[in-house]
Amino acid sequence: MNNAQPADSTVPQSWRERVATYVDEIAQVAETIDLILDETRIRTVGLRPNEVDASTTQLIAAISDLEMMVERREALLRSEDAPTKGLSLSEKLLSTRKIDDARLARRCGEVAEMIATTHQRATALFICQYHLSEFQRDVLQRLTGATAPQTYNRSGQKPKPSSGLFNEAA
Repeated sequence: MNNAQPADSTVPQSWRERVATYVDEIAQVAETIDLILDETRIRTVGLRPNEVDASTTQLIAAISDLEMMVERREALLRSEDAPTKGLSLSEKLLSTRKIDDARLARRCGEVAEMIATTHQRATALFICQYHLSEFQRDVLQRLTGATAPQTYNRSGQKPKPSSGLFNEAA
């Protein structure tokens, strides 16, 4: 007769095992967001706005998953079987002075860097999309001669309205 217990989900996991699972899952979410950003960037460059909208929907879902991961991290930090020293998962792992925990703490740092890089990429993409959406309006304003009024006019005279390329061509 085999005395070994089968590995199933009813066997309680240690705090370290739960943290390792959490880190793997958050890394997967970050990678998913990264892929969506890649797709969105390509669609933005290709000027395919309908596909960009689809990517945005996917991105919102992935970010929602990331927000749920924050709640899980907080539960891990407050867990009764968590090490008492430290305010972050990495600090708590390092406080045990075990090699496996130190490796997992390093993995936490790597995932944190991945998320920070993804955040920077998302911000840059947002700025790029914003300027691209404004570009069309700017071109039309230049072509029609519609310019924004000057904020300061030192001479007290009204600025001449520009005639615009369309008006000059006519």
